[in-house]
Amino acid sequence: MRCAAHLILIASLCAATPASFAAEPELRPLIEGFLKRETQNFTDPVSIEIRDAALPRQARDCPRPEAFFPAGRRAWGATVVGVRCEEPRWTIYVPVRVRVQGEYLTAARPLAAGTVLSPADWKMQHGDVASQPPGVLRTPEQTSGQTLRLPVLSGAALRTDQLLVATAVQRGQKVRVVYRGDGFEAVNEGTALLAAAEGQVVQVRLSDGRIIEGLARKDGVVEVVR
Repeated sequence: MRCAAHLILIASLCAATPASFAAEPELRPLIEGFLKRETQNFTDPVSIEIRDAALPRQARDCPRPEAFFPAGRRAWGATVVGVRCEEPRWTIYVPVRVRVQGEYLTAARPLAAGTVLSPADWKMQHGDVASQPPGVLRTPEQTSGQTLRLPVLSGAALRTDQLLVATAVQRGQKVRVVYRGDGFEAVNEGTALLAAAEGQVVQVRLSDGRIIEGLARKDGVVEVVR
């Protein structure tokens, strides 16, 4: 009788335990398929790395698991993919790495702040672009006429945040003020009170002494939209 009672108790515990499945072989193709869809429009070759240790060995059975990106994550470099189930309700997070093989620009030698970049200052490097800092320069055209605002070590990737913003209007420059509105356009002249990059707000002193604000544009133009 005691053995029979033990068998009944074990059977009851097994029946009460939620069904589980081997998570590793089930989740890997789900996550890989999700990342392949997210990167299908990339022009550079992509590879996906999911370490075995990152995948749970067991999870509660789910008829329709869904992969997603947590807020702030994307298919680029070291990232995280979430997998969730509605019934039974559970969510797991799996660290992955998305490698993007392509060309980017690096410093050919130590470059000082203030250097106006020329072809002698950079060289093309082939490697994992997604492992580089954000804003890495990908084409020679991005360096044309650009000036470094920060020093760059030899071999380091060149980035947009290392470049000075091109100035459209200089302080004290004579500018042409263009007023634009619904069906009209008028032109005046004045003097810029501060330097500004294209699209930035700049103050201008007009010939009659009034000070107005407009958007700095190329060729010494300040645009005022009414």
